[in-house]
Amino acid sequence: MANNSELESAQLVGLRARLRLLQSLTSRGSSEIAALLIPSVLLWVSTRNSPEVTNRLACWWALMAVMVVGLMLFRRRLHRQWLQAHTWGARQLGQALPLWQRQLALAALINGLLWAAMLGFTWQGSHSELRMLVMLVLAGVMASAATFLAPVLPVFAAFMAGIYVPTLLAMLGYFPNKGPYLLPLLLLYGVILGRHAWGARRFVQQQIAYEVERQALAERYRQAQIQAETALAEKNWFVSAASHDLRQPLHALGLMLEAARQRNQDAQILPLLQEIQACTRDLGGMFNDLMDLSRLDGDGFAPQWQTVDMAVVLDEAQRLFAGDAAQRGLRLHMRLPRKALVLRTDAVLLRQMVFNLLQNALRYTEKGGVLLALRRRQGRCLLQVWDSGNGLSEREQVQVFTRHYRSSHSLARDALAAVPAPFRGRGLGLSVLALAAQRLGVEYGVQSQPGKGSCFWLCWPEEAEQAPETLLSVMPQPRCAAPLAGLQGRCLLVQSAEQRSPMLQTLMQSWGVQVRSAASLAPAQQLVAEWAPDFVLCDQLLDDAVSGFECLMQLLEQCPAAGGALLSDERAELEHAQDQGYLALAKPLESAQLYELLTRCMGSVRC
Repeated sequence: MANNSELESAQLVGLRARLRLLQSLTSRGSSEIAALLIPSVLLWVSTRNSPEVTNRLACWWALMAVMVVGLMLFRRRLHRQWLQAHTWGARQLGQALPLWQRQLALAALINGLLWAAMLGFTWQGSHSELRMLVMLVLAGVMASAATFLAPVLPVFAAFMAGIYVPTLLAMLGYFPNKGPYLLPLLLLYGVILGRHAWGARRFVQQQIAYEVERQALAERYRQAQIQAETALAEKNWFVSAASHDLRQPLHALGLMLEAARQRNQDAQILPLLQEIQACTRDLGGMFNDLMDLSRLDGDGFAPQWQTVDMAVVLDEAQRLFAGDAAQRGLRLHMRLPRKALVLRTDAVLLRQMVFNLLQNALRYTEKGGVLLALRRRQGRCLLQVWDSGNGLSEREQVQVFTRHYRSSHSLARDALAAVPAPFRGRGLGLSVLALAAQRLGVEYGVQSQPGKGSCFWLCWPEEAEQAPETLLSVMPQPRCAAPLAGLQGRCLLVQSAEQRSPMLQTLMQSWGVQVRSAASLAPAQQLVAEWAPDFVLCDQLLDDAVSGFECLMQLLEQCPAAGGALLSDERAELEHAQDQGYLALAKPLESAQLYELLTRCMGSVRC
C-alpha cells in the first residue's frame, strides 16, 4: 500500500506531465504560420475567381495577423510563468494549472471563431470553387486541432466550438444547392474527428500513467537502495563490533593455552593443547576475515599506499608458515626474481592477500608441497601460489572467490575428520582476497586441474612497480611449537583495568620475565622511577585521558634505554605509531611475536 509521500510524489508527477502538455500546445509555431499563409493563398485565389471578396478577405487576413501577434505575446507571458513552475510543489501547481487551461481555452475559442469567420467574409460574391476551397481549409484546420489539441480536452473543446459549430450551422446557407448533401458528410467528419481526438487523448493519458508508474518505481527503488545501504552499514558495524568483542576473550584464551603449554611437559597433554591452539588460531582467522570484509565493504575505506619490497613480505610469509607446513608434513618453497621488485600498494592488504593464499594452500594440501613464486611477466608483477592438492573443477574455479563457498573436497574432509561445526571453515578467506584485490586494482584468478593441484595468482599493473625508495620492513611473526627458552628482564605492562589481561602477565612470567602493571600514566611513571624496566608495552586504552601512544612516548623519554611498543586493535593508531618510528603490535597479539620482540629487547639495560 502506497504511503503519503508516494501519493504526493505521484500527484506531482501527473501535474508536471499536464504542464508539459500545455507547454507543447504553445511551443509549436505551425498554427501562427498557417494563420498568416492560408489567408494570403485564399486572397490570391479570390483575385482570380472572385474579385468582389478580395477586400473582405484582406480584412480577414488583417484580423488573423492581429490574432497571431496576440497569441505570440500570450505565449511569451505563459513561458515566463512556467519557468518558475518547475520548482513549485503539488499544491501550488495544482492551483495554477486550471487557470492556465482556461486562458488557453479562451485563446483557442477566439482562434476557432476567427477561422470560422472566413465563411462570413466569403459568403457573398464568391464562386463555388472558392467556397469548396474554404471548406477544405477549415476541414484541414480541424483535423490538425484534433491531433495537437485533443490531449487537453478543455482547449480542444473550445477550439471546436469556435470553428466546427459555426461551420455546421452555416452549411445549408453557404451551399444552397449542395448543402443537404454536404451536411451529413460534415456531421460524419465531426464524428471521425471526435473519435480520433478521443484516441489521441487516451494515448496521452496512458503515457502519463506510465510516467507516474515509472516515477513511483524509481522512487521505490531509491528508497530500497537507501534501506539496503543502511542495512549493509548496520551489518558491517555489527560484524565488526561482534568480531572485535569476541576477539578479546579469544585472545585471552590463546594466552592461557600458551602459558599452559609452557608449564606443562606431559607428552599426552601437549598434543591436545596444540590442537586447541590451532582451533583458536582458526577462530581468530575467521574473526579477522569478518572484520576485513566489513572494512572493505564500507564506503569509507581507502587504501594506504606505500612502497613495499616484495621480498621482505614473502620472506616473512615463508617464516610465518614454515612451522605450519612442517607440522603438516609439507614442503614450503619460495622463488624470487634476481632483481629486487618494489611495488606501490597497501602493505596491510598485500600481506593479508599473500597470507590468505598460503594458508588456503596449506590447508587443502595433504601431501607434497607449496611453492610461493614471484616473477615479472610482460612488465607486470605476477605472484603465484602453487600447491599439490586435489585441485578444482571448472565450476569450482568460477565460484571459489565467492563468499561462503567451500569446495566439495573440503566439505568431505571436514566430515571425514568429524570436525565440529564451529571450527569448520566459512569460505571467507578467498572472498576477502578478491575484495582486497579489487580495491587495489589487482587482477586475480586460479588455474587448476582436478587431482593435480592448483595455482592461485595475483597480477599487478605495470604502473604499480616503483624504484626502491623508502621500503616498508615487516616484522616477522614466527609460530613456535616447542617450549620457549627462558628470558631474563623486566617488562612494564600499561593497560586499563577493563582491558587488563592477567594471562598476558602470566605468559610473560612463564618465560622468566618480571612483569609489573599500571592502569594509567601517573602510576606507570612512578614504577619507571622505582623499578627500571627493559621493555614497556602500552595498550591504546588507559584509565586516564592520556592515550596509550602518548603514555608510551613519555615513558620511553623517561627511560631512554628501554624498548617499547604500542598495543592496539585500531589500524589508524597502529599506522600513526609506525609513522612516528615506534613499534606497534596489533590485537590479538601473537605470543610468538611478543616472545621474539622481548628476546630482542631483554638484557642488562637500566635507566
